[in-house]
Amino acid sequence: MREGGGWNHYKINQFEIWFNGYILNISEANFLNQGVNLLDVESTSDSDFCEWANSAQGHFSFVISKGKKTLCCVDKVRTIPMFYAVNDKEIIIGNCADDIDKAIGAEKDIYNSQAALEISMSGYTIGKKTLHLQISQLCAGELLIVRKNKVKVKEYYRYSPWNVKKKSKAQLKKELTDVSRQVLEDMVENADGRQFVIPLSAGNDSRFIASGLKELGVKNVFCFSYGLENNFEVKTAEQVATHLGYPWLYVPLSIASQKKTFSEDEFDDFWEFTDTLSNAPVLIDYSAVKFLKDSGQISKDAIFVNGNSGDFITGSHIKPEILSNNEHNVDQLIKSVVRKHYSLWYCLKFEDNVVKIQNELEKYISNLMHDNNLTQSNFSDIGENIEWKGRQSKMVTTTQRSYEFHGYEWRLPMWDPIYMNFWEGVEKKYKINQSLYIETLLENNWGGVWDGIAINDFAIASGKLHLFRSFLKLFFIFFGKDAWHKFDKRFFAYFYDDTAATAIVPYSKAMFDICGARDRNSWIVKKYLYEKGISIIN
Repeated sequence: MREGGGWNHYKINQFEIWFNGYILNISEANFLNQGVNLLDVESTSDSDFCEWANSAQGHFSFVISKGKKTLCCVDKVRTIPMFYAVNDKEIIIGNCADDIDKAIGAEKDIYNSQAALEISMSGYTIGKKTLHLQISQLCAGELLIVRKNKVKVKEYYRYSPWNVKKKSKAQLKKELTDVSRQVLEDMVENADGRQFVIPLSAGNDSRFIASGLKELGVKNVFCFSYGLENNFEVKTAEQVATHLGYPWLYVPLSIASQKKTFSEDEFDDFWEFTDTLSNAPVLIDYSAVKFLKDSGQISKDAIFVNGNSGDFITGSHIKPEILSNNEHNVDQLIKSVVRKHYSLWYCLKFEDNVVKIQNELEKYISNLMHDNNLTQSNFSDIGENIEWKGRQSKMVTTTQRSYEFHGYEWRLPMWDPIYMNFWEGVEKKYKINQSLYIETLLENNWGGVWDGIAINDFAIASGKLHLFRSFLKLFFIFFGKDAWHKFDKRFFAYFYDDTAATAIVPYSKAMFDICGARDRNSWIVKKYLYEKGISIIN
């Protein structure tokens, strides 16, 4: 186990304890004492462990170990990864996959080719796989139990949006208001007066958090935004923060400043710190958090609170066509998932690769449908479950590594188990286009920032780039939209990524790209795999 990054180590009754994260509904000490007592009693059943782990409201990972008894757990969205390797003689458990890799050792250039393919096409692996053939990861809602010379991995929680509770929209709005208030109140109580730092964007979710804190009368809040000069996120965020009366700071980013940051030794340390052998790094907050820390603009014990993943859980990723088409089948569902999540590189989407991804997804869907007695009427629910278990819990939650690396705690109220339980039971007709969520935000109008301030009013930051791009677009009237989009991505997208994280590669790479990069994550994935000697992408 590596120290730092929020990990704490201590002993309870001769049990070694490693813990990272926070729990809101019970003290950390009491929760871990309960775990020690369960592990110490031979008669404790697997379901007892699962019930206990499921009871915690918060985000965490931990290891409890004594002799040949060990319990290891990640939370319901795998915010803090854990890894393990098992052979006939021993089990190795750790919070750093690369350390286990070095402990086991492997022949050079031997890696899990299926895992590498999945990362290259999406940024993350399916299921427990890592790039090392012998190393596995705990997935969202899983715990690992070692007793009586046996190793078991149990899923103590599964996001199950098929467990719908039919209620009127008016009733759901009231309940959503109450639940939203509760998760924020719990977070505020747990913080005990410490400063909240909110990366404020032009969207709903960070605005919900900032306005909710204002509604609760919380004063120690600092907002910041970052990106290219004059980008639409910054303009809107400044309006919101000013209206709420919270201090706000703009952290300017540019291609030049990002290139400089990405060339520093400290960034190399971060790149290594965030390596899981199972997903690519996420860079969007790194430079801004570094700036805030280095400039002393925020408290040393500040807590970062972002809006992940409000858009997903409130329904913005639900496909209306899956709901309306009764003839939709498993193949169509899988193709929809591949199209959305496995398209980082166009050149990799040839039949053999796609079939390998589809086979993995088909196995997962088959088991899910069997275990939960699901039918084709649940395909939309299954799609949500796949994204929860995959992209959300493996890529999106990786954003939190930037805060940990720079020495800060974080909170994720929109992944609070109470919030998840509410949305799990909402009928799809209220989640499509986030209708329930958005209507409730507008009607409550917390902080007075939901009426008159635009939401996600996208515009390219550079006026000159916008005009030049619009001029060239006229010439593509005769060639079609597809030709324009390919041209646009190769020559312009590099400069209108508001985070400027495309600077991870030189512009020449993007300009001469013939493989079909989708966005900045394509280049991050390519760099990540290339540095491990894996060159799936030409």
